[in-house]
Amino acid sequence: MSIGFGFVPRLLLLGVLLAGAGCGSAQDPQGAASSLPTASVTMHWTTLDLPRASYCWESGGRGVCADSPGVDVLLHSSYLKPYRTAGGYSVHIALQAGSQLLHSAILLVQGPDGKPGAIRMTGPLTFALPVVPPDGAGLYTYEVDGTWDEGSVSFYLVLELIPGVA
Repeated sequence: MSIGFGFVPRLLLLGVLLAGAGCGSAQDPQGAASSLPTASVTMHWTTLDLPRASYCWESGGRGVCADSPGVDVLLHSSYLKPYRTAGGYSVHIALQAGSQLLHSAILLVQGPDGKPGAIRMTGPLTFALPVVPPDGAGLYTYEVDGTWDEGSVSFYLVLELIPGVA
């Protein structure tokens, strides 16, 4: 019996796919996902836990990765719940992990006009929440990114800014 030319490449491709499936399994039986960092935000007199977005993390010889849907999908599904507030104060993000944070960033990924914008950093993981006029009110979605030796994790902060000063 003769094996066709296309059989060997397909067999190799199947082997690569099966080998890759063991890396970053969504099942994560040994708990790499359980060691993922967490994040919280302190604003004015309120502290909130931040929901996780995309991540890739390795711990204990196991790795796990997950891609997050877009902000609009997460808002529509109620995974993201906006926190309603006026501006005019500092927002501080705390990233908690079992190892040293190597790099972090905070980005305004979507303002009320649906576009990204600039933020004014006032310190490490701290930014100034602006006072918005009535035409600037709406949803502001921030992405907080952290990188450690074990991988990277992103979090979302969604604020519904109303006019005035908190």
